[in-house]
Amino acid sequence: MQIITPFILIAAVILSLASVVVAFRLRPAKQSRIALAVAVLPPLVMLALFYSLAIHLHHHLGAWPTSIGDRDFPQPLITHERIAESYFMILLLLSVSVWPIAYIICIVVRRWRVCLYYLGVYALAFLVCFGATLLAPSPFWDWWLD
Repeated sequence: MQIITPFILIAAVILSLASVVVAFRLRPAKQSRIALAVAVLPPLVMLALFYSLAIHLHHHLGAWPTSIGDRDFPQPLITHERIAESYFMILLLLSVSVWPIAYIICIVVRRWRVCLYYLGVYALAFLVCFGATLLAPSPFWDWWLD
């Protein structure tokens, strides 16, 4: 399973980068603001939840956590952690598993090709927001991944 997971992740990133190039070449003449907002909003929410949790955690503890888990955390912090973690994982899994299938379907179905632009915008927003999470302090990442 560990061999397949990195391969799928790398394939999804390569497809995402390729889709960004294709998307901006096939940009529709009249873009929908609502569709653009729907494409960009999920990754932005992920980024906001991630960094708001980092700020909440550091503010509550006065430093980065030194132990694994959420023992002795107040209930609001635990709730914030669970929401951020669940949203992050669901969006990551959907982006790696469902998004490529939707992209391929939109390539095959001629009427849906206009959606390629918005899927490309989503891919770009997701990659940028995920990359921005990597800028978090390493003690927070160590706690987050454990």
